[in-house]
Amino acid sequence: MKDQTKTKQALIQELSSLKHRIQELERAESEHKHVEEALRESEEKYRNILESIQEGYFELDLAGNYTFVNEANCRFLGYTKEELVGMNYRQHTDEETAKKLYQPYYELYRTGKSIETLEVESFRKDGIKVIYETSVSLIRDSEGKPIGFRGVSRDITDRKQATEALLESEKRYRALVENASDLVFRLDAAGHFTFVNPVARRIVGYGEKELIGKHYATLIRSDMREEAMKFFGRQFVKGIPNTYSEYPIILKDGREIWVGQNVQLLFQDGKGIAFQAVARDITERRQAEEALRESEKRYQALSIVDELTQCYNSRHFYVQLKIEVERSSRYELPLTLLLLDLDDFKAFNDAYGHVEGDRVLTRLGQVVKRCLRETDSAYRYGGEEFTILLPMTTSADGAVTAERIRAEFKKENFSPDPGKDVNMTVSIGLGQYKTSEDMKVFVHRVDQLMYQGKKNGKDRVCCES
Repeated sequence: MKDQTKTKQALIQELSSLKHRIQELERAESEHKHVEEALRESEEKYRNILESIQEGYFELDLAGNYTFVNEANCRFLGYTKEELVGMNYRQHTDEETAKKLYQPYYELYRTGKSIETLEVESFRKDGIKVIYETSVSLIRDSEGKPIGFRGVSRDITDRKQATEALLESEKRYRALVENASDLVFRLDAAGHFTFVNPVARRIVGYGEKELIGKHYATLIRSDMREEAMKFFGRQFVKGIPNTYSEYPIILKDGREIWVGQNVQLLFQDGKGIAFQAVARDITERRQAEEALRESEKRYQALSIVDELTQCYNSRHFYVQLKIEVERSSRYELPLTLLLLDLDDFKAFNDAYGHVEGDRVLTRLGQVVKRCLRETDSAYRYGGEEFTILLPMTTSADGAVTAERIRAEFKKENFSPDPGKDVNMTVSIGLGQYKTSEDMKVFVHRVDQLMYQGKKNGKDRVCCES
């Protein structure tokens, strides 16, 4: 009986222990289910994040076969997920790229040190080449053993193509600049050379090392240096995009040439930071223009100067008289006019001929100019008549000049025939301008005074009392 009771108690204890064990197992199973559920949710969230990012994400096994790719990575390569998973990366790269990738991946496997940036060329499913930048790290199992690779990639095809296009453009631009027939140079904001093309170096005679860092103004002729600095300073301060200017520069051998230059102000963030210029040697053009100006000057002189006497002609007399009359009226300054006429010139011409008469006219012109100040001017009015304008001169002072001319000319000896000396004389009328007087009235008044002198015996100065 006792044995039966003991056996029953043992069974009850075993049942109780078993029940407790079952409860523990049920709790463990419940916790495991929760863990699995949390793990599934975490994995789903992780996958959703990977699918939503713009960068490509991929996982490879140690042999280089894709075990996972996100949608962005599929777009980069033009394959579906089903096509990429299980595919080896060598299938969308050429042999050269595969060899290039082997070493960094091997180093990653060997050292565990992540690849921060690796540029990779691949071919899409449609055969188009793409370039992407990738970062790769090692995948390890629970025991820390390497089992694969995971990476993030960014498609940089457009950026690379743009960069290559820019480099090619710069290459063409540099070739163009280096081989241009014009002078091409750049200056920093302070005016120092930062680039000078071969043509410019050859023309100015300086080497590249001599020019880089040199201030451009040191090449400009000293008398125009300040003007040039003000010109370009104004362009910089006012932010003028383009200007044209012409300046003489001194070459290394001391010669001078003129250059015409188009100067562009370079901007960064709306602020001027440097100058770029294309210039041309315009020396021949400048010389031609100077020759033309000199020719025009000589032509103008011929058009207003009497060739025989080298005094101004009558046309220029009236131009200058108008100017002097206006000045006299505006500033209330005296103005005196002399009108000279050779005495008995017709008789001299008849007796000795016009050639000898021309010599008399020439000599009178010389005497008149010799007796005048720099501010005075003499004119051949017509035939044997001359006029003289004496600005800022009263009639009293003008009479002194007139008398000097008369006396000096009378001393001149002429020899129209061998062994025969002749002296000529002039009669001079003199008058001072009256306020508001008409110019023609003024000239006529002085002309009448000259004729009055002839009536009074010639060889004299006649003025109003």
